[in-house]
Amino acid sequence: MDDKKIRSVAKTSSWRFFIFIYWVIFGYIFTGDIKGARILGLGSIIPLFFYYFHKRVWSKIKWGLNLRNL
Repeated sequence: MDDKKIRSVAKTSSWRFFIFIYWVIFGYIFTGDIKGARILGLGSIIPLFFYYFHKRVWSKIKWGLNLRNL
Protein backbone atom coordinates (compact mmCIF):
# COMPACT_ATOMS: atom_id res chain seq x y z
CA MET A 1 0.00 0.00 0.00
CA ASP A 2 1.64 3.23 -1.18
CA ASP A 3 0.97 6.68 0.19
CA LYS A 4 -0.05 9.24 -2.38
CA LYS A 5 2.44 12.08 -2.80
CA ILE A 6 0.05 14.60 -1.23
CA ARG A 7 -0.23 12.39 1.87
CA SER A 8 3.56 12.25 2.13
CA VAL A 9 3.70 16.04 1.85
CA ALA A 10 1.03 16.45 4.55
CA LYS A 11 2.75 14.00 6.92
CA THR A 12 6.13 15.60 6.34
CA SER A 13 4.79 19.12 6.85
CA SER A 14 2.87 18.32 10.01
CA TRP A 15 5.86 16.52 11.52
CA ARG A 16 8.19 19.41 10.70
CA PHE A 17 5.70 21.93 12.13
CA PHE A 18 5.83 20.16 15.50
CA ILE A 19 9.62 19.93 15.34
CA PHE A 20 9.85 23.64 14.45
CA ILE A 21 7.74 24.59 17.47
CA TYR A 22 9.81 22.29 19.68
CA TRP A 23 13.11 23.85 18.59
CA VAL A 24 11.86 27.42 18.94
CA ILE A 25 10.65 26.72 22.49
CA PHE A 26 13.79 24.74 23.38
CA GLY A 27 16.00 27.41 21.81
CA TYR A 28 14.31 30.19 23.74
CA ILE A 29 14.53 28.30 27.05
CA PHE A 30 18.17 27.38 26.42
CA THR A 31 19.40 30.74 25.08
CA GLY A 32 16.86 33.22 26.48
CA ASP A 33 17.03 34.95 23.11
CA ILE A 34 14.26 34.85 20.52
CA LYS A 35 16.77 35.42 17.67
CA GLY A 36 18.68 32.28 18.60
CA ALA A 37 15.41 30.40 18.97
CA ARG A 38 14.33 31.42 15.47
CA ILE A 39 17.63 30.26 14.00
CA LEU A 40 17.16 26.84 15.63
CA GLY A 41 13.57 26.74 14.36
CA LEU A 42 14.58 27.55 10.80
CA GLY A 43 17.35 24.97 10.98
CA SER A 44 14.71 22.37 11.73
CA ILE A 45 12.86 23.12 8.47
CA ILE A 46 15.67 22.11 6.10
CA PRO A 47 15.43 18.36 6.94
CA LEU A 48 11.80 18.48 5.73
CA PHE A 49 13.01 17.98 2.17
CA PHE A 50 15.31 15.11 3.11
CA TYR A 51 12.52 13.41 5.06
CA TYR A 52 10.07 13.71 2.17
CA PHE A 53 12.40 12.01 -0.28
CA HIS A 54 13.39 9.39 2.31
CA LYS A 55 9.70 8.61 2.89
CA ARG A 56 9.01 8.33 -0.85
CA VAL A 57 11.89 5.90 -1.35
CA TRP A 58 10.75 3.73 1.56
CA SER A 59 7.19 3.66 0.19
CA LYS A 60 8.60 1.76 -2.81
CA ILE A 61 10.50 -0.83 -0.75
CA LYS A 62 8.47 -3.94 0.03
CA TRP A 63 11.00 -5.43 2.46
CA GLY A 64 9.53 -5.97 5.92
CA LEU A 65 5.88 -5.54 4.91
CA ASN A 66 3.32 -8.16 5.75
CA LEU A 67 1.73 -8.23 2.31
CA ARG A 68 -0.71 -11.02 3.18
CA ASN A 69 -2.75 -8.65 5.38
CA LEU A 70 -3.00 -5.79 2.88
